[in-house]
Amino acid sequence: MRNTVFGLAVGLALAMLLACAPEGPVDVTVTRPAATVTVVPKAQATPIAVAPAPTKPVAAPQPAGKTTVARPYYEGKGLEIIIASGPGGGTDATARAVAMFLPKYIPGNPRVIVRNHPGAAGVLAANSFAARAKPDGLTLLHGPQGLINTQLRSRDIVQFDLLKMRGIWSVAEGGTIIGIRPEALRRLEDPRSQPAVMGVQEATGSGNVVLLYGREFLGWNVRWLVGFGGSGEIILALRRGEVDMISQGGVINPLLEEGVVVPLAQSGNYKDGKIVRRPDFAQVPTIVEKLGDKVPTGTPWQALVANSASFSIDKWTVAPPGTPDEIVNILSDAYARMSSDPAFQGLLRKTYSERFTISTGKEVDALMESMLGVSPEVAGYTETLLRKFGVIK
Repeated sequence: MRNTVFGLAVGLALAMLLACAPEGPVDVTVTRPAATVTVVPKAQATPIAVAPAPTKPVAAPQPAGKTTVARPYYEGKGLEIIIASGPGGGTDATARAVAMFLPKYIPGNPRVIVRNHPGAAGVLAANSFAARAKPDGLTLLHGPQGLINTQLRSRDIVQFDLLKMRGIWSVAEGGTIIGIRPEALRRLEDPRSQPAVMGVQEATGSGNVVLLYGREFLGWNVRWLVGFGGSGEIILALRRGEVDMISQGGVINPLLEEGVVVPLAQSGNYKDGKIVRRPDFAQVPTIVEKLGDKVPTGTPWQALVANSASFSIDKWTVAPPGTPDEIVNILSDAYARMSSDPAFQGLLRKTYSERFTISTGKEVDALMESMLGVSPEVAGYTETLLRKFGVIK
């Protein structure tokens, strides 16, 4: 009986509360620092909604596997290296060695091809490169040291400026060696005999300087045959007896070993104010030693020193003017890492020289600047001798 009375009392109380309550749902809002949560009475049968608090937006994470990664610049591209020389010889050999190893060191692993463009000791290739190559890092020029001398002497045919190009890589073995056929030694020192013939690509090449000074100060009986497409052609002519002398670095070793030529003199390396012998050709006298007490002073001496210093950069690679720093850095870094590869170094020792020094990037720019920054008088002295002996008009 007591429970019945209690139940009636509770029911009456609930009825009175409902009669006093406003119509519609009852909202109970709980505010939290991170979000606003709204709870709706069960009778509404609507889901619970969570609204973000007014905080700084955060980007939604990318689904797994959907992250965008920039492709390497060289991926799917081809890189062409123009060789400013014909097949054979040191310029050609170093470019082809690079083509074999460079792709794996460039992010994106581009296909690297080489193309020979001989003519006028590389001037035709350099002129074409300066006029046509785009500054996109997809075309490089690989040339010999003689091209630097050609620009230095401001020949009319020069339509390029190496100081405006972007240095990538260079390799140098040191000064050049003059090799002469044994039977021509007597004629070299006898003015009554037929002149010993020197085969060259271009008259202004650095390798000519040794013979020019020998002709000027020692009276050597020499004549120049100009116009070969590259060292390979000169070597062939030498073996055939069509020329008597050649100026080379490491490529001359096989000729010396076979007895085709004997060493006459070397340009030497410039070190600590002196012209010294190359360590790997320590038995070959420098032109200074050959001159003895007839060593010149003044402008002729300065020109001889500049020529010896020029062998700090022998074979070199450049990108077109205006190539962006980002691309130059990619290439220079790749060349530097490639140059540390023992297999690459081994190939250079076989095809170029037993000893060599490598430079990259801004180091190459600095070497170019040091060679092309001499006075006009010094730069023009070699050309004066070339004209005097009828090598050029």
